[in-house]
Amino acid sequence: MKFKLIFFSLIITFNLFGQSIKDGENFFNNKQYAKARSVYESLLSKRPNDALYNYRYARCCYELKDVQSAIEHFEKAGTKYPLRDLYLGELYFNSYHFDKSVMAYETYIATLKPDDTSLLDLKQKVNKAGIASRLLTKVEDIAIVDSAVVDKSDFLRFYKISKELGTLTQTPLKLKGHRVVDKIVYTTQRQDRVYYSDTIQGQTDIFTSFKLLDSFSLPVSVSKEINTPANENYPFLLLDGITLYFASDGDNSIGGYDLFITRYTPATNTFLKPENIGMPFNSPANDYMMVVDEQRKLGWFATDRNQPAGKVMIYTFVPNKYKIIIRSEDKDSIRAAAQLKTYRKITKSLKDSTSTDSVQLQESENQIEIVINDSVVYTNAKQFKSKEAILLWNKLHVMTVSLKSKQLELENLRLQYNNIEKQQERDSLSTNIIDLEKSCIELKNQISSIKTEVRNTENHFLQKKL
Repeated sequence: MKFKLIFFSLIITFNLFGQSIKDGENFFNNKQYAKARSVYESLLSKRPNDALYNYRYARCCYELKDVQSAIEHFEKAGTKYPLRDLYLGELYFNSYHFDKSVMAYETYIATLKPDDTSLLDLKQKVNKAGIASRLLTKVEDIAIVDSAVVDKSDFLRFYKISKELGTLTQTPLKLKGHRVVDKIVYTTQRQDRVYYSDTIQGQTDIFTSFKLLDSFSLPVSVSKEINTPANENYPFLLLDGITLYFASDGDNSIGGYDLFITRYTPATNTFLKPENIGMPFNSPANDYMMVVDEQRKLGWFATDRNQPAGKVMIYTFVPNKYKIIIRSEDKDSIRAAAQLKTYRKITKSLKDSTSTDSVQLQESENQIEIVINDSVVYTNAKQFKSKEAILLWNKLHVMTVSLKSKQLELENLRLQYNNIEKQQERDSLSTNIIDLEKSCIELKNQISSIKTEVRNTENHFLQKKL
């Protein structure tokens, strides 16, 4: 009798398990991804290493925009399902793991036939991931003054630029297929030259025109170095009359529009080969309309990264006189800075446009976050269970405050440096800046090490309590 009960129990369990698999497939095939994920989550609790369940669960997470879970379970799915590398290529790219993105795309490409129609697009993705990987090694350390989410349709009116820079106007151009692009017109302060974007057969390029006696010259393409088979737009010329910023979605961009810089060479009457200005200004999303006011030491750029349709984020920042590259062994912190998840934020008095007084430094996130495990993040001492971890947390807090203080001092020195004309004084201040930069880097590395120690200490304590 006992064996019969066990036998019938096994049959019922098997039938229920089989029904769960069938339900999961039905939900998945009907694109009911939330319901399918719930089913596969249950199945994975019984078979955590099953390739199909991990792949399907990851696909559901991908469709539901749960990036980290999608990556985790695509990786666990192994190589049985080639499409997983296509998804991983995209997920790695959007999470700034560009080297992994290149490898994933190339692995997927290796499974395709030579005449596959998707090869060209995939090779372009590999190229963009390669460019992004190189840019990630040169992320610039910038200070943010302000940020605001505004409507894309009239974002330019939120650029508080002075008349000395010239004027910028934004006009919507309606193209076929309900596509709308911005026509940007930049007019120099003396109103003797204009740079503007316009469309020819649906492609956007940049043109220029000079002031004649009583009219403007016929517009011409600004340069073959700037205008490509892709789209170029959002021109702005610095007061020096030779440095031009613009945006392009061409081969050297990493996604949508990227910001580029080039300079005019009078000797050859042309512009130099444009350079991608890198991260954090550029991203896998659209980034455009760089404006820099060197006199007031302010700059602006727009981006639609992490924004809903029709919205953009406008960042106001303090432009560096010389590019300052973030150096750190902590790759996650570099990725965060590249995405503008963390940055130096300053509040600057603008009552006097040349004032550098009243500078206050803050973190973009005004708290310390410690990732304890995949589902737990601590943000204050009260959340810790381990006394030893609390002591480490307090030490971490002191070090973080010290770093902020050093960063504030460093920012003030940089602002002073920009206002000094005598080379001897600049050289002396430069030495202090370099020493302080080294000190900040060392402190950042120590903070990163302490964070790891805090996490490991708390996890060890929690595991002992289980």
